Amino acid sequence: MNKKQKEQRVKELYEKYPYPSRLINKANEIIYFAEWVARIFGETKEYWKGKTVLELGCGTGELANALALCGASVTAIDFSSSSIKKAKELSKKLKTSKKIQFVLKNILELNEDSFVKKSGTNTQNKNTQNKKFDVVIALGSLHHTTNALKGFQIGCKFAKPNGLVIIGLYNKYARLRHRIRRSFLRAIAGNNIEKRILVGEKLFGAKESEGKAWAADKYGQVHESYHTVGQVLHWFRDEGIEFMASKPEFEKPLIDEIKWLFEKKGAFFVMTGKKQ
Repeated sequence: MNKKQKEQRVKELYEKYPYPSRLINKANEIIYFAEWVARIFGETKEYWKGKTVLELGCGTGELANALALCGASVTAIDFSSSSIKKAKELSKKLKTSKKIQFVLKNILELNEDSFVKKSGTNTQNKNTQNKKFDVVIALGSLHHTTNALKGFQIGCKFAKPNGLVIIGLYNKYARLRHRIRRSFLRAIAGNNIEKRILVGEKLFGAKESEGKAWAADKYGQVHESYHTVGQVLHWFRDEGIEFMASKPEFEKPLIDEIKWLFEKKGAFFVMTGKKQ
């Protein structure tokens, strides 16, 4: 598949199975997500109060809503209309609508005009020109684009000086077990997403509590890229981002990443930096 075909297939997957589609009914069931991210760089949920946040790849809006409940003003981007719809429904349920702007957009096509609200022929909110955010977050989204580096670079453009950039990616080494499973499923089911999900659930298990969206993302995914700590540190340096913290923590990138594989952690790793 070429890049456009991959992009289209990924979009089709999330249109049918918006992810993660967690069952959330009360505010205290979702605050955890904002706390989890803040703990990575040594903060608490209070950190988010008054912050402006750009989330690249918001999915069904769990993190965006958690951040809004903690006092942040959030702009949440996703290219799946089904995901945005569910995110807005959750926002309405939790009464966070005034704190979140949802934007239906491909991360790789994001620009300043993406944040401008239009009414008829008049453009509103002129302060969206040169829009910058206190925090830019992309957790689990860039590796499903066709160019994770480009998505990262775009995100960095929207971070304020001294603003935070937080990205979560699949690790090249620690995700090896799942990469083998993906290859096996591809050999059996090819690009048939439904068959891959069915075979994956039978062979490797399912999380009933997470619903079908979990299995679709785990076994039906048609494209994902893999990255290393060293690679992301290089990205940070090139974009003037000072590394601050990671989850899991590391001392020697390659050695620790291999340890993550055997310790069954770090298949999804998060790195945080501050824009200089």
